[in-house]
Amino acid sequence: MTEIEEFYDDFIQQIYTSADVGEDFKESQFFDKSMEYILDDGTVEDYTYLPYKKIGMKIDGYEFIEDREILNLFVCNFEDNYELKTLTNSDIEINIKRLTKFFNQSIEKKFYDVLEETSSGYAIAYFLYHNQNRFKSINIILISNKQLSKTVKKLPAEQIKDYKVTYDIWEIKRFFEIETSKNKKETLVIDFKSDFNTLIPSLPAHISSSPYRSYLCVISGDILSKLYEKYGSRLLESNVRSFLQFRAKINKGIRKTINENPSMFFAYNNGLTATAEDIEITSDNKIKSLKNFQIVNGGQTTASLFNTMKIDKVDLSDIFVQMKLTIIDDDNINEVVPNISRFANTQNKVSDADFFSNDIYHIRMEEKSRRIWSPAQEGKLKKTKWFYERARGQYLEVQSKLTDAKKREFKEINPRNQLFSKTDLAKFLMVWENKPYVVSRGAQKNFVEFGNIIVPMWNKNDKEFNDLYYQHSIAKIIIFKTCDKIVFKEPWYGGYKANIVAYTLSAISYFLLKEKLSIDYSKIWKLQNIEPYFEKEIRIISEYINKHIANTPEGFTNISEWCKKEICWTNLKDIINNSDDLILSNDFKDNMITKEDLNYENKEAKKEQKIDNEMELLKKLYKFTPQNWKNIIEWGESNNQLTFEEIKFLNLIPLGKYPSDKQSKRIVQIINKLEDEGMSSIIN
Repeated sequence: MTEIEEFYDDFIQQIYTSADVGEDFKESQFFDKSMEYILDDGTVEDYTYLPYKKIGMKIDGYEFIEDREILNLFVCNFEDNYELKTLTNSDIEINIKRLTKFFNQSIEKKFYDVLEETSSGYAIAYFLYHNQNRFKSINIILISNKQLSKTVKKLPAEQIKDYKVTYDIWEIKRFFEIETSKNKKETLVIDFKSDFNTLIPSLPAHISSSPYRSYLCVISGDILSKLYEKYGSRLLESNVRSFLQFRAKINKGIRKTINENPSMFFAYNNGLTATAEDIEITSDNKIKSLKNFQIVNGGQTTASLFNTMKIDKVDLSDIFVQMKLTIIDDDNINEVVPNISRFANTQNKVSDADFFSNDIYHIRMEEKSRRIWSPAQEGKLKKTKWFYERARGQYLEVQSKLTDAKKREFKEINPRNQLFSKTDLAKFLMVWENKPYVVSRGAQKNFVEFGNIIVPMWNKNDKEFNDLYYQHSIAKIIIFKTCDKIVFKEPWYGGYKANIVAYTLSAISYFLLKEKLSIDYSKIWKLQNIEPYFEKEIRIISEYINKHIANTPEGFTNISEWCKKEICWTNLKDIINNSDDLILSNDFKDNMITKEDLNYENKEAKKEQKIDNEMELLKKLYKFTPQNWKNIIEWGESNNQLTFEEIKFLNLIPLGKYPSDKQSKRIVQIINKLEDEGMSSIIN
């Protein structure tokens, strides 16, 4: 079995184990899984999944990027097969023709008129007809679980009406390459000479002994806006991309300078901070091409230049932007780029939550997932673990170092259906924070909002995130996945599963909050399943939710967009508070526990985590060099935080002595005191 076949086997097993209720659900799971890769890559910024299939027509979703006037259309070619099949020219042509027919019918013949208003096809057809003048370019993205045939030499070149159309294929080989590239995106090479007929002037700004090459550059606003038009968020380092999704409107100051005083733009603007993995440069230091160019600071400048050019029809060729460019080799990029991003963005008030992706919270969750065994399910002998993939590709990377026998053992202990990522976790937990409208906005936006909740909690008391927190998180994952399957199997189900699941579980959460009750998460953890009374409650509430979200107010024809609005959730809360139409059954409430019971559990778990933190700190202290200890003591003395006796304690380990348990505890107390007074944490 080749590496790619092994990857496919792993990939398809995950789809099958999480979607054992029918082929359509498998395709749905495959589409969502595939979109994780495409979103991470930056090819798309968001998507709405609304599958529609009829003889001769097929579409699975869309994304409208308003500022760049681009419409992304998605069509899924999924084959339910354990064996890796080949994606042929014929497969590509058939699927694109089906998608094209749906598009043409929608914009020419008001196709939505013949569709049920609650159907997913209606929402896309309605959007296409009423917004056909708002986009100029169409990007058709074919997603398949097959491997692209070597006989496919070029992509289709058909045009649709007066639109500029491009085609993109995401198939199993592309997913494999991303999965095995240590969490990096697909390689992006920008050839300034051939693509834009220009070279970028630069000045070397590094010394010969520096591990990195740095350049001071000047790039024209015209070229920068064209880069953004062509590549969009693929240019923006992930933290900046998330930041822009929430706050990037056209900058009024930038727009005013461009229109009224363009000669002063260079003087007024802070410029860009950027990175790349490799550079091709001429003998007179002009940049010809860059590999994996990323803007880590200046995304708002870039987007504002493009939008000003588009709205005001101004010439940007005489606008120039300064750029600090650092070339970072392949081995160090994942370590260095986030730090450059963090430090470069301090002036723009990017919060800690925007850098949450690399936070210690995820490190702790990863540690617990590797250490904690989940109880064996009824009828099974072996215990297993839930594998938290803090960085994409970890699951496969661990296996790559194992023998075949050890690999089989690893998969038995860490089954694919118990693998979950950072964005998965954010989705699974945010519904219990009563944020279904945020979950409905997509993985990236939801992840940032999740960080806005977790970071302050961690800073206030990291002992909240203990073994019990981890176990209860897994229980919430089990509930979410079960709800997902239940909804899909219901006779009334016709689409919008992600929204129905999010609102169903948030409704249950809100009910219990009112009643001062809680789900017995510890019991679900022990069973690794939910009981029949819980499944019954999900069926009842989800059917009501389906009707609720379909009952859109005037001005909203797209159910997915309606579910993203907080008012949709507010309206549901009003029903819960003031109506008997939606209530919890007595059977369900009788199986809940009180908040006092839950608080007691949490209190005991915090005590255990405090001990774990102290043990972890002690392990680190014994690995410290004499210089580390010198730095700690100097900080304490310079800030008047250490007594003579405390300094004696801190000198025990560097002097080669082994402190007693009592002395060790005292050393930990001193370190904790210094950290409370502002010393940088050393437990990270």
